[in-house]
Amino acid sequence: MATRVNVQGFVYCNHPTLQILVLKRTPQRGGYWQPVCGGVENGEAHTEAVLREIAEETGITLIKLLTDLNYTFSYRETKNGVLMDMQDYCYAAEIEHPVDIKLSGEHEAYQWLSYAEAQECLTWEHNLIALERLMQLLRD
Repeated sequence: MATRVNVQGFVYCNHPTLQILVLKRTPQRGGYWQPVCGGVENGEAHTEAVLREIAEETGITLIKLLTDLNYTFSYRETKNGVLMDMQDYCYAAEIEHPVDIKLSGEHEAYQWLSYAEAQECLTWEHNLIALERLMQLLRD
């Protein structure tokens, strides 16, 4: 069975209030809301991968602070007809202020949301756990 390593990146800003970026996948890709997500390329560090995925999926290249959320999870999923063992590593990327997003072909919409709104919007358990890790980080 194939193995794939992925990263997730919650892009957020704290000015003037906390706002968290969520992206809506196209209907062909499930149509659900999520943070930035993508695979780690061969030889790439997780931090390099999350910064690359943020740039590819949003157009954002100026990251004020990248933080490891110290949360990882495993699952099985079929991708391109192949059952794969997946391992995801979660990060938070702070930017100065909300910006207009340049969506990739993977997504059809985006929103800058409050924590409570992001909780309502996200449906995957592990996205919600990673979001809570972000909130714990910001409270400390």
